[in-house]
Amino acid sequence: MIDNYEKTMALIKKMEAHLPIPAQPTKRFIHGMREDGIKFKSTQKLQIENVLYLGDDGGIGCEVGILQKGTVVITSLTHIRVKISHPIGKEIRKYQNERINKLALQNIQREH
Repeated sequence: MIDNYEKTMALIKKMEAHLPIPAQPTKRFIHGMREDGIKFKSTQKLQIENVLYLGDDGGIGCEVGILQKGTVVITSLTHIRVKISHPIGKEIRKYQNERINKLALQNIQREH
């Protein structure tokens, strides 16, 4: 199991209370957008407009509005960054780091 369901749902509730949440794209997000044929610059602003749980495999999904583009996409919370200075920024970063580490460990175990 990757996520602690109760902790993840508690974080989703906190995120919902703070919507919309400003965010920045990660390199992975930018790469994915470009693969889908959407020109995207690293300086473009994002805004988390809604959150949902995509199950243990998907984690927290974010409906992200791309400011200046009028486009909305769904992406994993691990593919965007929220500033640590945001009221729940540290909690979000902790979730992201834990999830990324667990996914990496799971991939290593699959290789052996």
